[in-house]
Amino acid sequence: MEKIIKYYKDILGIDLNDSQHPISNKINSIKSSTETDKKIKEHHLRILGLSLMGIKEYDEGIYDYYIKRIVNNTDISIHGHIFEINQCAHFIRVSKEKELNFKFGKPNINEPDFIVNKFGFEITSSRFANYSAGANPGIKLLRKFREKNGKEYANTDCALIIDINQISYHTIKNGQPVSPTFEEVRETIRNESKFGLVLFFVEWIEKKDENFFFKGTVYSNYNENCKPDLKEMIQQKFVTKQEKIKGKLYLSSN
Repeated sequence: MEKIIKYYKDILGIDLNDSQHPISNKINSIKSSTETDKKIKEHHLRILGLSLMGIKEYDEGIYDYYIKRIVNNTDISIHGHIFEINQCAHFIRVSKEKELNFKFGKPNINEPDFIVNKFGFEITSSRFANYSAGANPGIKLLRKFREKNGKEYANTDCALIIDINQISYHTIKNGQPVSPTFEEVRETIRNESKFGLVLFFVEWIEKKDENFFFKGTVYSNYNENCKPDLKEMIQQKFVTKQEKIKGKLYLSSN
């Protein structure tokens, strides 16, 4: 934990006395957290730190871009930036290992977040700023999809990756039926999507005995016109094989 505090406070310069900053809040809440929540929070902080270090080693310009978006950012958008940072580090790492051409997108000319070989990848997050029992996860997800589906880069050469972890967490925690359901939303997206494919990402934590395993599930919606090379790239290089759940499962809101 001391290394985590040193990294965020001394290296990144995040004010740990700022109770409004989500990262500061997470670090300061660890002492009063349950053992399970403590492990989850430490994992998230460690992964973000490793992602930033990997990006910095690859390209300091990309690193500086992301640092500006998380150090002084105290609103909900920081969670979308964190998800994008982790995905960026993942795409850079896999591209290096598989000898693919990774390029950071230029938003000023309407490029998606990343371009690998000739294919685009847009990263986004669907979440509630202030969740209440009356919030509708299905409608929230559809709005986020439609926002991205209207962009110039939305075509069959591009994939959209949506973090649905927080809305999934609240849906399960609330325990009430939702309408539209996730499958109904996916069907609507299949009918409307201009993207080659849409991927929905959920992180889950499995506790087996006293050990915690941090894993993820990706739900895939392929456009019937999805380019074969893009489909193969996703299936063979970027989406790992899903494992069966053997222990107690947890979802986290962040």
